[in-house]
Amino acid sequence: MQEEEIKQLKEKIEAQKREIEALREEIVSSREASEAQRRELELTVENLKLAQSQLVQSEKMASVGVLTAGIAHELNNPINYMSGNVHPLKQDLEDVFTVLKKYDETIKHHKLEEFFSDVDAFREKVDFSYLIQEVYSLLKGIEEGARRSGEIIKGLRSFSRLDDEACQFYDIHEGIDSSLVLLQNKIKDRNIEVRKDYGDFEGLECYPSKFNQVIMNILTNSIQAMENGGELFIQTVSSAIGVKIIIKDNGLGMTPEVKEHIFEPFYTTKDVGKGTGLGLSISYGIIEKHNGHIDVISEPEKGTEFIISLPMTQSNSTT
Repeated sequence: MQEEEIKQLKEKIEAQKREIEALREEIVSSREASEAQRRELELTVENLKLAQSQLVQSEKMASVGVLTAGIAHELNNPINYMSGNVHPLKQDLEDVFTVLKKYDETIKHHKLEEFFSDVDAFREKVDFSYLIQEVYSLLKGIEEGARRSGEIIKGLRSFSRLDDEACQFYDIHEGIDSSLVLLQNKIKDRNIEVRKDYGDFEGLECYPSKFNQVIMNILTNSIQAMENGGELFIQTVSSAIGVKIIIKDNGLGMTPEVKEHIFEPFYTTKDVGKGTGLGLSISYGIIEKHNGHIDVISEPEKGTEFIISLPMTQSNSTT
């Protein structure tokens, strides 16, 4: 009788053990499902944040585009007026100085120097020969200022490209040069030397304003990485497959940990208030939408190299 009771008790214990095990597995499964849902929810929230930030950035870029296009348009006429008038002004001054020279020759020829002693005294007082050199130097400065202003306006117009938002064939070398013009002050302030090695091709099919945005973001990162000066090397190479744009600096470089996260939204190594952590993330998305990709080679204290690979055409793009 005891053996039967013990057997039944064992069977009851085994049944309870199986129930407990099944319950444990159910709890584990439920926990895993909850964890998966939590991760999925976090990813959804992150994607929403990124989408919102990209929308804000796009709106900002559109506003900047409207502003720069307006500024470029308003400044273009006076700059053209200045540029167009410098050469005629130089010719007019040449004529004026020629007339003065003929006066001098006539005075000497007729030996009238004693009648113009006051004029000679004033000529010496103002250092007339230096005065002429200064006039030409000032004209050269005006001419150079007008030329530089024209380059900046061209850069602003190329960077905004509001009227060229459709995917089209674009001279990317012009886009790179325009970005360099707009960053010229930062380049000079940090004593950075720029070297360019452009490939022998005219351009590629892309969205110009978005391409310029990518180049501006990467160039800005490279410049900021060279706190004590350095060299910025930009190269373009074409092949039957497509185009590579290489932007290389010899700045601070990145650790493997930083390099792993640089294209993640909101990731930044800059101090609070000095960077949003969106520039490279948005650039990565733009290049992906162009059916291309960005590779990064970097080591601490050895600089960073960004390699942008793009197809020649966007015929299969869904952008």
